[in-house]
Amino acid sequence: MMIELKDLTKEYKDQIVLDRVNYKFEEGHVYGLVGENGSGKTVLLKTIAGLYDLTEGEILVQGQPKKKGHFLPSVGMVGDAIGFVPYMTARENLYELSRIQKKIGLEEIDKMLEFVGLSNYQNKAVRKYSLGMKQKLCIAQAFMEEPKVLLLDEPFNALDAKSATKMKQYFKEYAKEHQAIMIVTSHHADELDDLCDTMIHIQEGRIE
Repeated sequence: MMIELKDLTKEYKDQIVLDRVNYKFEEGHVYGLVGENGSGKTVLLKTIAGLYDLTEGEILVQGQPKKKGHFLPSVGMVGDAIGFVPYMTARENLYELSRIQKKIGLEEIDKMLEFVGLSNYQNKAVRKYSLGMKQKLCIAQAFMEEPKVLLLDEPFNALDAKSATKMKQYFKEYAKEHQAIMIVTSHHADELDDLCDTMIHIQEGRIE
């Protein structure tokens, strides 16, 4: 799969948030998207995913323009776009999400929860989770259906050092084994140095 951004522009309340962004993302690669707060990182990921509409420009998926209002196919996301039901357990939340595409069952969900270190807490209500546990749950839902595109908005937030190292290794291996496109955001380039094949810097909505 290849995703190409052509003069991608996004305006919000008369402010240009993304300014004529051009870039090609190729499968099997991990891309680091680095920038300060308000630089446009999160908006870019959500626009690629189809959660936000473009103001101008286009997104090409395998050379074909992505239609307005359509979500990117086979995508997994980590970020504030993921809304878990707080009174439901982790296992119940993932099961309900899995019913949308019906690609996996409880066996695969349980394996993913075990991998991220939540198997002992899978029957606990998500509202009782710590920030780190919620982040692990976000990672589990992003990867559980083995998507071809991963849009990971600051996925290491609230993770302890051991968990972050484990996830980085998994992300790197996943991109290669599944020939996936993976875009990972951070405020700090050094956080992504040992993970990403390519580093992209964004400032005031422009890729440098």
